[in-house]
Amino acid sequence: MLEKGRISNIQMEFIMVPTIIATGVLSIPSIAGRFARHDMWMTPIIGSVIGFITVFIVWKLHQLYPKMTPIQYSEKILGKVGGKLFSFVIVFFYIHNTGIVIRQYSDFITGNVLKQTPAIIFSITILFVSALAVRGGIEVIARSAVICTTIFMITSLALLLLIKDLELGYMLPLLENGWLPVLKGSFIHNAWFSEFFLLAFIFPFVHHSAKKGLKSGMKTCLYVMLILFYVHFFVLTMLGVSSVNQFYPVYSVVRAIRVFGFFENFEVIITASWVLGNFVKVSVFLYVASLGLAQLFNLSDYRLIVFPLSLLLFLFSFWDIPNVVVLVDYMTKIQPFYFVSVQTVLPLFLLLIALARKKRSDHV
Repeated sequence: MLEKGRISNIQMEFIMVPTIIATGVLSIPSIAGRFARHDMWMTPIIGSVIGFITVFIVWKLHQLYPKMTPIQYSEKILGKVGGKLFSFVIVFFYIHNTGIVIRQYSDFITGNVLKQTPAIIFSITILFVSALAVRGGIEVIARSAVICTTIFMITSLALLLLIKDLELGYMLPLLENGWLPVLKGSFIHNAWFSEFFLLAFIFPFVHHSAKKGLKSGMKTCLYVMLILFYVHFFVLTMLGVSSVNQFYPVYSVVRAIRVFGFFENFEVIITASWVLGNFVKVSVFLYVASLGLAQLFNLSDYRLIVFPLSLLLFLFSFWDIPNVVVLVDYMTKIQPFYFVSVQTVLPLFLLLIALARKKRSDHV
C-alpha cells in the first residue's frame, strides 16, 4: 500500500470540516442569496442532503472494499478499461479543482488583504507548504488539521459579537416566491457537500472506519451544515439582500465588528485563520490527486510526484480562471452540476454496479 499511516475518526472529522467549508464560507452566501434572497438561511439545510447521501454512498463502497481507494476498487467493479477511465476522470477532476481552489484563495488575499502583492506569491507559498504536508503522509495532514481547524473554528465565534446589531427583519417575508428559489440556492451548496466523496480516499487509513466511519461522516456533514447556516444567518441579518452584490459578504460582516468602541480590525485574525483552513483544504486535495495519480499508473510511491504535480496545479490555477468574473460565472452555472456529477452520481452508479455484481456472485 502506498500509504501506511493511520488516523482516528476524530482526526478525519478535523480534516473534513475545513476541506468542505474553507472556500465555501466566503462565496456561497452571495451566490445562494441571488436565488433565495430573504430565504438564503434555509439553503445550507436543504443543500446538505447531497452531503449525507454522498457520505452513505462512500461508506457502503468502503464496506465492500475496506482497504481500497476508488482508484483501486473501480477496476474490480468496472473491469480494467472501465476502471482506468473512471480513475482518470476522478484524478483529473481533483487536479483541475485544486487549481481553482488555489486561484480563489490567492484572488481573495490580493483583492482584500495584501493588494500590492502579486497573486503568484500566495499561490506558490500555499502550494509549497501543502506539498510538504502531503509528502509527510496522511498522519501529518491529520495532525496539522487538528491545530488549524481548532483555530479556524474558534475565530469564527467572533461573529457572535455582532448579535446586538442583527436585523431579523431581513429574514422576512418568508418564502416570498415559494420553494423554487430556495431549492435553486440550495443547489449551489451541493458542489461543496458533494466533496464528502473525498472520504473514499481517507476511510482506508482510518482506524475502525468500517464500524464508526458512517457515524463520523454523518456528524461531519452535520457540522458543516450548521457552520454554513451560522454564516448565512449572520450575512443575511447584517447585510440583507444587498449581500448578493458582494462576492465575499462574510468579509464585509467581519469588518463591522467593534468591541467597546476601539477593538476592531477583526478581519485580520479571521483572515489568518481562514488561511489555515485553506492550507488543510489544498493539502487534502493535493494528497488525493497525488495518491490517485500514483495508483492509476501503479507507481511505487506517491510522494515522488507531489512537487511535479504541484507545478501543474499552479499552471491550472492561472490558465483556467482568468479573472473573478469568470470564477463567479463558473461557480454559479457549472460547478454545482460538475461536482455533483463526478462526486455523487458517478460513485452512486459504481455502488449500484458493485451491489449487483455481489448479488450475482452470491447466487452462483
